[in-house]
Amino acid sequence: MKFLDLRFFILFMWALVMVACLSIIFIVAPISKQQQQITQIYSITIIQTSIIQAILAVVIVVALIYILNKFKKIYLYKKLLGKEKG
Repeated sequence: MKFLDLRFFILFMWALVMVACLSIIFIVAPISKQQQQITQIYSITIIQTSIIQAILAVVIVVALIYILNKFKKIYLYKKLLGKEKG
């Protein structure tokens, strides 16, 4: 059972990483493709669009690191607490 817990933990972590990668690829990256429409409405330059993309990507990565760190601490606390009881 201990091995399955670790396997599910690693699977969950990889799923979070894949969701973050897919959100960057399919949400943040296409912003530049829509720049022609955005430029006509709001007059945003390429540099401003790139800055927006970079900020969004950094926010997603920081959120991913924070979530992964929280779940790691929860998992380790659960494992350490389980060893003390047993």
